[in-house]
Amino acid sequence: MFDTLEKMLIDYKWKLNKHNKTTVMRKGQYSLNLGMTCHWAKEGRPILPSVLMRENKHEIYNECKRLFPEHEFDCIMINKNFKCIPHRDKNNIGDSIIVGLGDYQGGDLVVEGKGHCILYSPLVFNGAEQEHWVEDWWGGDRYTVVLCKSKFKSMRTPTPQTCGDETTAIPHSGHPHGLLHSNQDTCL
Repeated sequence: MFDTLEKMLIDYKWKLNKHNKTTVMRKGQYSLNLGMTCHWAKEGRPILPSVLMRENKHEIYNECKRLFPEHEFDCIMINKNFKCIPHRDKNNIGDSIIVGLGDYQGGDLVVEGKGHCILYSPLVFNGAEQEHWVEDWWGGDRYTVVLCKSKFKSMRTPTPQTCGDETTAIPHSGHPHGLLHSNQDTCL
């Protein structure tokens, strides 16, 4: 189910994010926005496809829309070997979806103190309200894709993915594990 997206991430020409002033990246670690963005987030400025999204010809964005058609998002964070410390996503609103891809073991996403294996198992959580971080992993490259919505709603332009309540878990019948909500023990 995630073969195409995983191949896109493996083949992606990863580069350092020169504009990320809040995170110190270690060698071999990447976190990039391949979604919509508003540079310097000023009131009244529209959000537009990021430079990286345009360079990628929207391919990863479109694949994520195919995989999760019912989830409203305007931002896609793609990560390679990125280990974040405990934090909340100050610029996100509503629920996000994260899925791990690659050939690694461990690397659970811990949400509010509870570990979740996200390797090929999408997880719905509210990163703005729930503290989260990544555990150690081994055995290979760890890729993650995070689908989220920017808090800069006043700048958001209508997009085809706009649908429904932003805090509703999304059923995903094609995945053997379904979507697990961060506050539940069973898949939806």
